[in-house]
Amino acid sequence: MKIIDLSAGNRAIWFDKNYRDATYLDIREEVKPDIVGDSTHTNFPDGSFDLVVFDPPHVNCGVNSQMGKTYGHFTTERIREIIRGTSKEAWRITKEDALMAFKWNDHDQKLNKVLALMPEWEPLFGHKISMRTLHASMTCWVLLRRRNLSQTKGDKK
Repeated sequence: MKIIDLSAGNRAIWFDKNYRDATYLDIREEVKPDIVGDSTHTNFPDGSFDLVVFDPPHVNCGVNSQMGKTYGHFTTERIREIIRGTSKEAWRITKEDALMAFKWNDHDQKLNKVLALMPEWEPLFGHKISMRTLHASMTCWVLLRRRNLSQTKGDKK
């Protein structure tokens, strides 16, 4: 099984941070991904991967905030562009019936609105974890399945 983590960061979600079947991509060179690159435009051939891991930026935080310094500053519209673009690129570089493990925190944008940005992927099931912080939010893990081409054009069977 070939896996692509399109937002690897420091690989915090991985038990084995150098898993043999995974390729780690991130736009930030300082986190030392296997490939420094933009998840919306990669050089991988079509149909290269069986599984995508995608943990996009979740929150529009200030440039000088700790989150901004750690993960980068993204506007809400830029976050939405990253999700739309990465969804399309992930579809292109995956095999038919590929899966995506998608992580989201609904602090700024609700999960259903974010999933609507990814019509190439069909949500199968997920898990929500309640966070008790100053701003109540939920972190979600969702497993999605790559839709076939006719389904992405609205012709669901």
